[in-house]
Amino acid sequence: MGKTVVTAHQANYLPYLGFFEKILVADRYVLVDDTQFVKRGPFGWIHRNRILGSSGPQWLTVPVKTHGRYDQNIADAVIDSQRNWSRKHLRAFELSYRKSPHFETIYPVLEAIYAREWTHLVDLSQALIEQVLQWLEIHRPITRSSAYGIEGQGSAYVLELAQKSGATHYLSGVHGKDYLDLPAFDSAGMGLIFQNFTCHPYLQLGQKSFVSHLSTFDALFNVGPKGTLQLLKEGGTINCP
Repeated sequence: MGKTVVTAHQANYLPYLGFFEKILVADRYVLVDDTQFVKRGPFGWIHRNRILGSSGPQWLTVPVKTHGRYDQNIADAVIDSQRNWSRKHLRAFELSYRKSPHFETIYPVLEAIYAREWTHLVDLSQALIEQVLQWLEIHRPITRSSAYGIEGQGSAYVLELAQKSGATHYLSGVHGKDYLDLPAFDSAGMGLIFQNFTCHPYLQLGQKSFVSHLSTFDALFNVGPKGTLQLLKEGGTINCP
């Protein structure tokens, strides 16, 4: 049996470069949509992310209906269509990146995506993720975790996801070392790989010093798809054993 590396991550909105580096290194990507939608804390990137505005990092947040839905899963998170968020996000992209080298390549595609009627956050996020993968020419099968009927919680959830998605090895984020039950993975014969990604600085229009941990769209506008893919390849995990 050959080696099959699976990685999984919540369906983040406009994810940062490390998100896509995991997919590049893996053979398959599972989009996690059956865990709780969280607005803040370490998982607070599900509905928001940052781009680089004229005054520094700027948050773009998709409004989600949460009143009476505090325990809802990511798959059930409904966008609040009463707020004109998509127009504001497009305008922010335009103001921030209209003078960037790759604006004419990236912006019209974004404009077409935002022009669609979105009801659920996960569908919007997946469309944006798939578009970035298309630009980067990263072709990986994508499934949603809700398709597997996972019953475990915490570390057991991750192990069950890896098993049901056909993994021989699971690629975790670096913080997986803090909560995964390593002996359980070993007993199940499931290999573990931990991400080791560092984003190398790239030229950001109008910036004297590099600002990291922004949406991948910052790199796409500034260095284009080929330059962005190179940043992922130079990041580290792909060279790990």
